[in-house]
Amino acid sequence: MRHLALLAGLAMAACASADATPKKAMVGADEATLVATMGRPPDVSVETVPGTRRLQWRQPATISNPTLAYSYSGGTIRPLPHTGTATALCLTEWTVERGVATDYREEGPCPAR
Repeated sequence: MRHLALLAGLAMAACASADATPKKAMVGADEATLVATMGRPPDVSVETVPGTRRLQWRQPATISNPTLAYSYSGGTIRPLPHTGTATALCLTEWTVERGVATDYREEGPCPAR
């Protein structure tokens, strides 16, 4: 029983530290620093309200193909080998208010920066 409690504690600690990314440290930085840290100009820049802009960076990411296929032949179901890799899209969006980065969100398999 002690082992389960120890494993549960370690799992919760790992989940808590997984969100401590360097991107979180960029909140409060000015827009020029944000763009320099991202490594290139944003793909999309939209002013949602006066003084507030949304900056989006899109980049393809290669992931292992999670699809597992099966074949049925002669009354037997057999798994087929994985088909390799697939391409997904990583979207990183920053909210910049009066030139200062205030919030971000990510969608897809984004690498940690």
